[in-house]
Amino acid sequence: MKHARGRCCSAGPRKPPELAARDVTTQYWIETGAPALEGRLATQYALSNGYLGLRGTHEEMPSWASPGFYIAGTYSPAPREKLFPIHSPDHILTHPERVKPEHHAEYKELRTLPNLPNPVAVRLTIGEEVIDLAKVAILSCERMMHMEEARITRRLVIRDTAGRRTVVDSERFVSWADPRLLAFRYRVMSDGYHDPVAVEPFIYTDVSNGRGARLFDVEKTNVEPRINTLTLRYGRPAQRLSVVQAYEVRNEKGAMALDVVVAVNPTLDEAVAAAKSGLKEGYEALRDAHVAAAEASRRRVGVEVDADILARQGMNFGLMHLEMALCRDNSSVSVPIKGLTGEGYRFMVFWDTDFHLFPYYLLTNPAQARNLILYRHRLLDAARANAKKYGYHGAQVPWETAITGEEETALWLNLPERELHMSADVAYAIKRYDDWADDPGFLVDYGAEIVLETARFYASRVVRDAVQDRYELRDIGCPDQYHTFADNNVFISRMAKWNLAYAVELARDKRLKKVRGKIGLSDREVDEFRKMASKLYVIAPNEKGIIEEFEGFFKLSTDLRGISETFCSHTQAVKQPDVLALFVPFADEYSREIMQKNWRYYEARTIHGSSLSLPGMALAAAMAGLADPAADYFQRSARMDLDDVNLNTNLGVHLAGYGVLWETLVFGFGGLTPRRERLDFDPRLPACWKGLSFAVAWRGKRVTVDLNRQRLRIAAAASNAETVPVRFRGGETRGMEAGRSLEFAID
Repeated sequence: MKHARGRCCSAGPRKPPELAARDVTTQYWIETGAPALEGRLATQYALSNGYLGLRGTHEEMPSWASPGFYIAGTYSPAPREKLFPIHSPDHILTHPERVKPEHHAEYKELRTLPNLPNPVAVRLTIGEEVIDLAKVAILSCERMMHMEEARITRRLVIRDTAGRRTVVDSERFVSWADPRLLAFRYRVMSDGYHDPVAVEPFIYTDVSNGRGARLFDVEKTNVEPRINTLTLRYGRPAQRLSVVQAYEVRNEKGAMALDVVVAVNPTLDEAVAAAKSGLKEGYEALRDAHVAAAEASRRRVGVEVDADILARQGMNFGLMHLEMALCRDNSSVSVPIKGLTGEGYRFMVFWDTDFHLFPYYLLTNPAQARNLILYRHRLLDAARANAKKYGYHGAQVPWETAITGEEETALWLNLPERELHMSADVAYAIKRYDDWADDPGFLVDYGAEIVLETARFYASRVVRDAVQDRYELRDIGCPDQYHTFADNNVFISRMAKWNLAYAVELARDKRLKKVRGKIGLSDREVDEFRKMASKLYVIAPNEKGIIEEFEGFFKLSTDLRGISETFCSHTQAVKQPDVLALFVPFADEYSREIMQKNWRYYEARTIHGSSLSLPGMALAAAMAGLADPAADYFQRSARMDLDDVNLNTNLGVHLAGYGVLWETLVFGFGGLTPRRERLDFDPRLPACWKGLSFAVAWRGKRVTVDLNRQRLRIAAAASNAETVPVRFRGGETRGMEAGRSLEFAID
């Protein structure tokens, strides 16, 4: 293939117009070419559409780049030492008496998404020099994330080894309009020289996961005029995937310009056809369609925060990533804990998706949220097998899982058999879906089977204390993760108690007779569920109003000096405050006073070792009516990735934290409690905020909410088919007809 060559006219390294008048709340700009920061920046400038994920590294692919290209569902086995550190017996999640040699022998491999050949690579040649960013001088490197449009731009100014200065402008997006496509534009301008310039796109194959695990094999490559193709194999059993670049190079206003459309498909012919079709449609048209989809998404979510600039910028960044992480129209995959932005936690699906992220997706995009439960239903047999493996009945949802539904957590971490709340978390997502969505057949077809089987699991896991005539959950791991071996953790026990009671409620529903018959659920079992639910021990607030996280927690040391993940289980230090997580599903059971007392108690003991900790404190404070402390935690949480608060943004964004921040806005400050029969509102705006707005989809109807310091305005969409019942601060329920609004004065 011949390089496309031309002569560049002079162009000074001026800033792109958008940098001169940028809105920092919807854009994120940085000027640096420091190699040491590239891991973090590649995450911060990552793009995705839920199917394709692309880290934001340089198109020139320098040796210090942090390239990543991931495709949802393409999980492959890899040697564990290449992906996951082998923990010592001192690790907080291990126990030397319980880790057995066969644990390590069984887990020689772990699964992850392969880092695939990168399709946004460009070979830039000036004169006879092929530009290597590791060898030239980087005079300037400006990157901009346009959050409202989910695209990035970059201006790079270099001085090569011959002393020539060159300006490169590039732009890319991963299409929200067509999930098979991504596209980028690359423009080169000389600064005063007239040597020939060549630009050539290629598919960069020198990539690997983690510590050098190459999880694909290139089967065939082909280079033709205006098109590059690559077919690879991944996984076990091997599967094929094709990546295709269709491109054009042209002289444009004194610059060499390159437009590239990339298509991905299991079939080469289909990938070629999609890439060629996209190129024929034109870069601008593809970008316009993508931007229109992004803008429609933003309107659908409807979040605006009239607060300080840093909090607004961070929240907009988080909202963009929440939208980018969801793989639309696909129930075979769920939302990995870091989306498709980095390799932290190997793209596994945790409880974060069902408990922390699901409310966001359910109330902003219920049709797609449905697929997240269908994913769990599709893997229900695997959850049954998981329970059987540990000697229990029903369905035990794994702590970490991916495409097969199998437990993916290494056995030596002592999590699979002890972190027991995931089953109830999934059941609770089903309850929320049934209450908040308009899908009357869902319980019959999918949801009830999960609820009944997860209740079976808890019924087989509880232990009866004959002396005190109660049931208990012993030898479990607390969600705070600093206390791995405990009895009667209050969050897990309360969720299990709820799961059992909800199963009894559903078992009495005549519509579900066939579901009961399908799984062989007898009246005797249902009666056992009822008895266990009524007598399952849940720690209540003590005489001071404080809820003990688990039995014996109050007896632990209060000296938190020198605490770390390998030196903490003897103290009251918590990684993330799981007691405060009770306030979301069970807010009606605790007074505002009890919530506030516990928030203050656990704030003093939480050392924020988890990315869920800061946003969890924000949500709990807002739910407790502590709006001003909540605003402080909100801002700190919103900056989690933009400021690299936990010093691990290089591994991917902290997605679940943004879901919790959305809950803080909507359920906390906005005061919304969605119920099956109505929408309740009790807003509590921080003193330093002027207002906020958001939109929700509830039982097939759309409602927008606008709150400021003087009033709350709730409006029903004109397209609503039914009246929306609304109640403000415990008053009378009022019906809101389509196209109408209600206003309430804020005292």
